[in-house]
Amino acid sequence: MSAWLHEAILGFALAHLLALLPSCHHSAARNPGHPEDPAVDVTGDQLFSAGLYHARRGDFQRAEQYLNAARQSGYDEASAVFWLVRVCIAGGRYHSALRHAAAYLQKQPDDWALRLVVASIHEALGDLDRARSDLEAIVDAQPRLALAHYRLGMLYRDQRSATDLARHHLGEYLRLSPAGPHGFEATAALDALSRTEPVDEWMSLSTDGDRAEPGDAP
Repeated sequence: MSAWLHEAILGFALAHLLALLPSCHHSAARNPGHPEDPAVDVTGDQLFSAGLYHARRGDFQRAEQYLNAARQSGYDEASAVFWLVRVCIAGGRYHSALRHAAAYLQKQPDDWALRLVVASIHEALGDLDRARSDLEAIVDAQPRLALAHYRLGMLYRDQRSATDLARHHLGEYLRLSPAGPHGFEATAALDALSRTEPVDEWMSLSTDGDRAEPGDAP
């Protein structure tokens, strides 16, 4: 897969997951008249509006600076973190997104939607063990969170030794969200697992049959 295609798919997946976070609606269509330095003595509301203004202009790094300043100035933390994670992902700053999320989750460990976003970032960065661990914790605590089952099932699908777990979690996704946005992918993955299982069993039997027994002649 080419690098640009990987980034496009990654951005789409993470943007979809962000829809799980509590929505925050702000209208900052115009420049709020903020100073250039986000550290000057202005209100949290002004800093937050400035952050959204820069985000809408595509200046995600400056948006992060203002939103973080708003958070530190006492602006509603849930709203600030929602947008901080969002602008960091939009700007490809995934480690920064993880850092902001981790600081918030220390205070609000039961924000399972944000934990799902964090797990997906770890997956996107290639830390599959951490992603699986996070997703397992989520489905243990929130077994009805369908999207967590889907992500976990797709991770296990790629492990030949974990096909039973893959089937379980993909099946749970379809049971919990029969008309969900990933129904086609989950069904296709289950069908593929069903088709490959007999082949895997035949190969295992063939290998066992070819293996020499201790008493066999050389």
